[in-house]
Amino acid sequence: MKKTTFHITKSAQQFENLLLEHMGIPRTEFHRNMIDYFFQNNVRVHPYLLIRKIYDPNYIRKTELEQIYLDEFRREQLEKAGKENGCGIGVILFQAMISYSVAVGPEVLGHKEFVRIFGLDEDPD
Repeated sequence: MKKTTFHITKSAQQFENLLLEHMGIPRTEFHRNMIDYFFQNNVRVHPYLLIRKIYDPNYIRKTELEQIYLDEFRREQLEKAGKENGCGIGVILFQAMISYSVAVGPEVLGHKEFVRIFGLDEDPD
């Protein structure tokens, strides 16, 4: 296992911490789960995450640093996905975190709390 870091948004960090509090699992397990979820579900990297020019209006500013321990197998998967998407593993890790968090959020927090947090309209019609 090797330690590395990647950048995330403040709101993603807050949401991750809320999920961890409710899930009662270590952060390392959360990280393994998010990476596995990314690959098992063929998640695509959102085009906004690939923007590198900070003056682009769609650029996503990631100000927080997240520490992660990667085994060799997951690191190789992430590096391959990064090459396929024209980005580094940090972008893949951030997408994995967002995708996994949104996927487990309603179950972990309950649908009503998830809707409240994100200000979603429960009745789309």
